[in-house]
Amino acid sequence: MIVGWVLLLFALTVFGATPLLVQGINFNGIAPSTRYLPLIMTGMLVTSCAPTLSALAVAGLYPRAGGTRSVTRQVMRWRVPFVWYAIALIGPIILFLAAEAFSALRYEVAPRHWMILPSFSGLGGLPFIIFGSLFAEEPGWRGFAQPRMQTRYGALAASILIGLLWSTWHLWYVILPGGFSNVTGTDAVATYIRLTSTAIVYAWMYNSTDGSLLIAMLSHFGHNLAASFVPTPPDGGRQHLIVSFAYFLVAVVVVLMTEPRTLRRRTTLVPGAR
Repeated sequence: MIVGWVLLLFALTVFGATPLLVQGINFNGIAPSTRYLPLIMTGMLVTSCAPTLSALAVAGLYPRAGGTRSVTRQVMRWRVPFVWYAIALIGPIILFLAAEAFSALRYEVAPRHWMILPSFSGLGGLPFIIFGSLFAEEPGWRGFAQPRMQTRYGALAASILIGLLWSTWHLWYVILPGGFSNVTGTDAVATYIRLTSTAIVYAWMYNSTDGSLLIAMLSHFGHNLAASFVPTPPDGGRQHLIVSFAYFLVAVVVVLMTEPRTLRRRTTLVPGAR
């Protein structure tokens, strides 16, 4: 089942990129005058939604996968303590500001603006951030893969595997013509560190809220929103790496405070209890 989901995930990713591959176009070559632009944009939508589309397809078609409701009903688990909403939506902004403060102290260069009000126009607009953050990926990573993989491997191991897969998929654009010119070695390393660490943090939040996919979706949204409000300095690759290590430190704290098998808070035995 998981193998089928992974294969379909990458098949849909390549399928969505086909219009760009056929025309030999990279991201930098997309313009309003580009031929077959609607087809290209539709393909990019398929690629960005590949984790969720493949999860719903496998869940619905595989006899023992539980049906699509096994994924979608997790969104309705919203009755969780308020602190989880705060961690999901405010936590990433605090993390980004902490990374920016570290960068300012380390390199003795204060940012011109600690926070900005983004325009939310174009492909990075607010509708795209909302849709991409909430629906395009998390039903696949956390709603489908996490509960199924942690049953066999445990929550920590499952989240690390998902994080590595997530990182590899996130760099899908390297298959485009000249794709490696859009990513540096620092960016690639930062991507693997950040997304693997984030997968651990999201698994902790997901399991600690008894499988609330909504909290994982809001966490993803919170990260993308924070990335819009906290400006990236000219050396974006260096800052990406600093943010990645900030997520890594949070993941380490999570691992130290939880049971590896469940990524839930460690239980303290009462003296004399058996």
